[in-house]
Amino acid sequence: MCLLFCMIARAQMTFTLNGITYDDVAERDSKGFTTVTLPAGTDLSGLITAVSVDGTTVDAAQVTPNPTTTKLNYGELKVFTYNNKAYGFRFEEDVWFCGVFFSDCHINQGDGHDGTSQADMTTIMNNIIAMGKDGTKKVTFTTNPNLTPKTSIIFCLGDIDQDKGDDGSSGTHNNFLSCTADIAKDAGIPFIFIAGNHDLSPDYWTGSDPDYGVTSSGASADKKTLSAITDNNSYWNGVGVFDENIEYFEDNSRSVDFQSKPFTFKFKDVRFYCAHTYWFQKLYKGYYTKLGNLVLSSATYYAPDGVIDALNTFVGSHAEDASVWMQHYPWLSGSDCNRWWLDQNDVGKYIPASGTSDYGSCTSGINYNDPDFANTMKKDPLSDIMMKAAGKVDGKVQHFSGHYHRFDDRTYNNTTNNGSSVHDYTVAANGNTNQTNNAFVVLFKRGEGVKEVIQTKF
Repeated sequence: MCLLFCMIARAQMTFTLNGITYDDVAERDSKGFTTVTLPAGTDLSGLITAVSVDGTTVDAAQVTPNPTTTKLNYGELKVFTYNNKAYGFRFEEDVWFCGVFFSDCHINQGDGHDGTSQADMTTIMNNIIAMGKDGTKKVTFTTNPNLTPKTSIIFCLGDIDQDKGDDGSSGTHNNFLSCTADIAKDAGIPFIFIAGNHDLSPDYWTGSDPDYGVTSSGASADKKTLSAITDNNSYWNGVGVFDENIEYFEDNSRSVDFQSKPFTFKFKDVRFYCAHTYWFQKLYKGYYTKLGNLVLSSATYYAPDGVIDALNTFVGSHAEDASVWMQHYPWLSGSDCNRWWLDQNDVGKYIPASGTSDYGSCTSGINYNDPDFANTMKKDPLSDIMMKAAGKVDGKVQHFSGHYHRFDDRTYNNTTNNGSSVHDYTVAANGNTNQTNNAFVVLFKRGEGVKEVIQTKF
């Protein structure tokens, strides 16, 4: 091997690559070898189309073996000889990619919601997209310290702007979209966002005499929020960035009723499961309205059993996929975490779903913020479903959430099955000035899922 090292020329051979800029992927090491690191999934056959030596194009047929026709293999050292000089190359597949997670933008919303202005969100988004492009390491991963992280995909985990839309009532989300989704489209980097409790109507807002359930304006705003999400998803489906397009989990028996439509897709051989407020968001038809102190009930709520059953079936048939999960609500972070999972307001009121349910949406007499009930009826069954999928780290499902407006990092252990654990990374709100950071940068490995998570500020 020493003799081979000694034979390698100090002159430089370079290639023209099919569809790839050579300077972007090739790096020459101190021994004169060149490592060409290609995007995961790149076909090596027909990759090299022309050859240069010290900047001058040469006849590829005069190189031994001919680089344009010889078979290349990932990981194999390949030595090409020209004019009695040897040039060493190794072709590697880039199996690493990075995602950025932020949440709770509350664009232009004040009143203690840690709101972010459109201008600030535009700056944050541009900084996320620019990460690593100038060769500067935004963060250093211990898993792969030589990697300069660049953004491959971006996620926002809900509470995107003011309650129900740009002005708190319209249901449209143009202010949020203009400083996030539109910028991502221009950059060609996939951007996925989900809805939080400020984007989809909860059962109750607050207090003993609340805005009861889905009002007529709330139902309209819900539909506009969902349309914004599905329109954005359709765009990214249409440009072909995913291994498998986004598809939705629905209760087909209630196709005429409103559903929040959680979804899944596959990107760089990792499957992402995306809920909105949470997987147990109830379905409904009609709405509630108020006339003075009188509540006029014309809405019917349904348990999410059909959606959860569809999820269970899908995960079971895709168990080999390395998977990453997300929803707006955390699993453990926040002193009132369990009431969120129980659809309760701050005095324990909730609207039960009609009929029967395997997931606790119809049971009366639920104690306020009852952890046993939240765990047994919702968290435990969901964690059992999630555990079917590959991509766990140290036996834990990898999950991301928002809502809490603060960073947190906890593991939920199933109370009935010791083998089910969910590692939940909760990201802070962009506008929370008490936090020094505002996003997670996540290192993924193709086909394996999450490898490392780091907080940082954009």
